[in-house]
Order: sequence, then structure tokens, then C-alpha cells
Amino acid sequence: MSSPSSRSRTLNPARWPFGVQILLGLVVGIVAGFIARTTDSAWLTSTLTQVGGIFVQLLKLAVPPLVFTAVLVSVAGLRHVTNAARLAGRTLLWFLGTALIAVAVGIVLGLVTNPGRGVDLTLVGAKAPESKGGWTDFLTGIIPTNVVGAFTNGNVLQLVFLGAVLGVAALKLGERAKP
Repeated sequence: MSSPSSRSRTLNPARWPFGVQILLGLVVGIVAGFIARTTDSAWLTSTLTQVGGIFVQLLKLAVPPLVFTAVLVSVAGLRHVTNAARLAGRTLLWFLGTALIAVAVGIVLGLVTNPGRGVDLTLVGAKAPESKGGWTDFLTGIIPTNVVGAFTNGNVLQLVFLGAVLGVAALKLGERAKP
């Protein structure tokens, strides 16, 4: 027979594996969403909307530092790579391959589901933008004018650029950049 202390450990959700906690949260969320949709409980709908909004805000908060540090550490870690050009080529091929798969999936889903069917949009009074911008505008947009602004606006391309530049700087500093 198990002791009371071992039973309390198994009932403590903090000790469950992370994957089990995620699946449990997913099931609870689906059940709560189903209840909010089928019943007319405004308080549950409002609560779920607020919790969902807070969750999305937390994700937006986490993305800029994660992207920046991942790029910075990856570039700075190239010190131990003997053939960086081959690594860059493989990375580019993987990127192109995954982008091709994502575009193909998007096109197939669009053709199968036919989004927007039945929507009638009139273009009366619609006007095309005067200037789309060119490659030079794109390239100058990658370089941030303000480091803090790149983080606060969540501009991922600018964060990747900053991470790459600081990673190259750390590479050039060599051992002095280690601390």
C-alpha cells in the first residue's frame, strides 16, 4: 500500500511531466470553450477572451528577446564551425524547402476550403497605394534606427540583423567576448 506522502506527490500537477500538463491544459481549454459557446454564459466567454488576450500578449513579449538571443548565440557559436559557408548553404536550402512546403500547403488549403466564398466586396472608391517601395527601402528597413524601437515594435527582421551584427562582433573579439 502506498504512503500518503507518495499519493500527494502523484496528485500534485506541478510534478507531472510538462507534456501531460500541456495536454491537460488543452483539454480544459477545449471543454471550457465548448461550454462557453453552447451555453449562454457571458462571464465565461468574457473570462476566456481576457485570458486568451493575456496569453497572446505574453507570447508577443517573449518573441523579441528569444529571436535576438537565438541569432546572437548561433552566430557567435560559429567560432567552432570549420566550414561556415557549407553550413550557411545547408541552412538556406532548409529554409527554401520549408518555405516551399508552407506555400504549397497554403495554396492547397486555399483551393480546398475556398475562403471568402459568398463574400461580395465592392471596389467603389478603392484606390491603389501610390508607392510600394523598392529593394532599397526593404534593405534600409532592416537596419533599425533605434535598438529599443526594434524590440518594442517587435520587428523581427531588425532583431535578426541586430543579433547577427552583435554575433559577428563577438566572433571578431574572440576570447575577449567569452565572459
